[in-house]
Amino acid sequence: MLILHYKIYRDTKKKSEHFGEYYARVVVNHTIDLTELAEHMSNHNTPFSKGAIYGVLTDMVACIRELVLEGNAVKIPDLAIFSIGIETRPVRTAEDFTPSKNIRSAYLRSGTTGKFMRSQVSKAVRVQEQSIYALPEKKSDGEGETKPGGETGGGDTTKP
Repeated sequence: MLILHYKIYRDTKKKSEHFGEYYARVVVNHTIDLTELAEHMSNHNTPFSKGAIYGVLTDMVACIRELVLEGNAVKIPDLAIFSIGIETRPVRTAEDFTPSKNIRSAYLRSGTTGKFMRSQVSKAVRVQEQSIYALPEKKSDGEGETKPGGETGGGDTTKP
C-alpha cells in the first residue's frame, strides 16, 4: 500500500462559506515532466530508450490536444478521459442565449477511469500527516500560525 502525506490548512478566504475552517491537502513531492516520465519508463525493463519514449509521449500529448479541441473525448484506460468543457453564464430562456455573451471560457476536463477511479485509488493508498511543516494555529484569536512544537511560522494557508 502506498502512503500519501497531507498537510492541514486553514481557509483564509473571507468570502468563503468555510472561512476559518481547517482541511487537509495532499503534499506533492515533485512534479514530473515528460523528460522525467520518459526516463522513468525507460528504466522499467523496456527495450525503448528514453528518447524514443519521450518522442511518443510528446506526440501523444499533441494528438490528445488536437482530438479534444475537435470535440472528441480521449480515453486512456485506467487513467482518465479527456474532453473540452465550457463555462457559461445562465439566461432565463434559450432564445436569450448567445455564445459571445454567455460563453465565458473553454477548458480541459478530465475524469478518472478504471484503476484511477476514486474507489480504486482509495483502496491503494493510506494517508499520513506530513511530519514537519507550518501547522495553522488552532487558537480562536486568529493570530499567526504555529509549527508543531509551538514555533511561530508562516505556512501556506491558502485553499487549493
